[in-house]
Amino acid sequence: MIKGTSHGRRAASALLTAAAAGVALAASPANAAAPAWETLPQPVKNAASAILPFDGGNAVVTTRQGECGDCDLDQRLWQRDGAAWKELKLPADGVADTVTGTSPDDLWAIGRKDGDDGTWRVHHYDGAKWSANLSPDTKHVEIIDAEAVSRTSLWGVGNTRVDTSFVPTVTHWNGKTWNTTKFDGLEGNLNSLQVKSENDIWAVGNTSAGGVANDRDQALALHYDGAKWTRIPVPSIPKVSTFLDAVISNGPNDVWASGTVRDERGQEPKRTGAYVIHWDGKSWTHRDVPGKEAATVKTFAHYGGKLYAGLSGNQKLVRWTGAAWEQVAGVDPQIFGVRDLTTAKDGSLYLTGARGTFFGPLYYQQRLAPPAAR
Repeated sequence: MIKGTSHGRRAASALLTAAAAGVALAASPANAAAPAWETLPQPVKNAASAILPFDGGNAVVTTRQGECGDCDLDQRLWQRDGAAWKELKLPADGVADTVTGTSPDDLWAIGRKDGDDGTWRVHHYDGAKWSANLSPDTKHVEIIDAEAVSRTSLWGVGNTRVDTSFVPTVTHWNGKTWNTTKFDGLEGNLNSLQVKSENDIWAVGNTSAGGVANDRDQALALHYDGAKWTRIPVPSIPKVSTFLDAVISNGPNDVWASGTVRDERGQEPKRTGAYVIHWDGKSWTHRDVPGKEAATVKTFAHYGGKLYAGLSGNQKLVRWTGAAWEQVAGVDPQIFGVRDLTTAKDGSLYLTGARGTFFGPLYYQQRLAPPAAR
């Protein structure tokens, strides 16, 4: 999926007391060949922000251009068919903060339309035309992340505004209607989801640890087994806010999540490495990515049977060996971090990176061919 900047509060988990104990950044074997990354042509030079690949010749890309990094002054959607790009005009009231879909004729564009109303837009594209706004609740339900499973199944997570509070929310489109679940009793937000199957879904975010007066957030992880949602408690740290921003599942007993930790001043505590946790079906284990500077794991993907993690900062891309994280070579040296990783149906890995400029980030995309093709 293409996931834009979250308008809600961000997320992560604690477990910092374990402080990367025993987790090292392994070096790749000296004689190992660097991955053969292919730099992809862009529909608009240096402006592509994310990619949704379907196969080797078809993909959808969003581009944003303007005089500031997240202003989205010129947000456009492009479709690639083979080597050619064509612009896929959004509806007049359409927003592509989050784009998901199963094929070029089954696309969803989701986001908040700024302006006087500030309402949420959900539009579906069938290959010929866009639908009217299908938002479950334009004024109150905010969809931060979404994943299309089929033409008749779309899952979204975010929050519902209730007066001045935000309630974590999951919503599902069955092809005709929405079924929205609000987690009353919690205040917070869901930032990311992973649909392994209709009976195995994870959603992560943050929730207030002690109400508005306490002004703290703790990590929130929820699992759906096809019948009900269950909260999976994530250990947190007193006096520190923790948020989960990314999640990936390889089954109910193999789940990874990452995010950020903030102190009472709203700043990230002085530490090195990136915060990552792993769920084995019984408990969470701290699996931080070590490093010389503070970093954040922005995105996960599976490639060639291994877990890859894209980071902000100089490390850029690492993979899990089963015991430690190791650096992955071959990523464009111009980018300062990985913004998005996506695995296509053919097994290839797509990477979006960013390079900072005075006017904000410029984005680059690279592709790693399927393992069998290398």
